Amino acid sequence: MTNMITTISEALRRRQNMNATIKALHELSDAELRDIGIYRCNIERVARGLIDIHRTERDAKNKG
Repeated sequence: MTNMITTISEALRRRQNMNATIKALHELSDAELRDIGIYRCNIERVARGLIDIHRTERDAKNKG
């Protein structure tokens, strides 16, 4: 039961973080996005990648 709650909690936290990242990137101008190498059409893919990288680093830190 605890594992299921943890899994659901992690999914909700991931979704909130991804939505916040997507919102922040959409608020940037096209010029600002170009400066950081992101095309507007790739914002969601980039946001998912950032969240996955963060989670991987956090999990590695917690293990060791």
